[in-house]
Amino acid sequence: MYNFILNQWVMRKIDEAKVQSYVPRWITSEQAATIIATPQVAV
Repeated sequence: MYNFILNQWVMRKIDEAKVQSYVPRWITSEQAATIIATPQVAV
């Protein structure tokens, strides 16, 4: 699930609030922080 959420973040399909909503059910808070620190594609 981590990889799916990461890909959605990189492609700008989800925002930071949506990433945080997946904690703790699907990912850990550390994984969420890593995802949010990952750059997104340019608009």
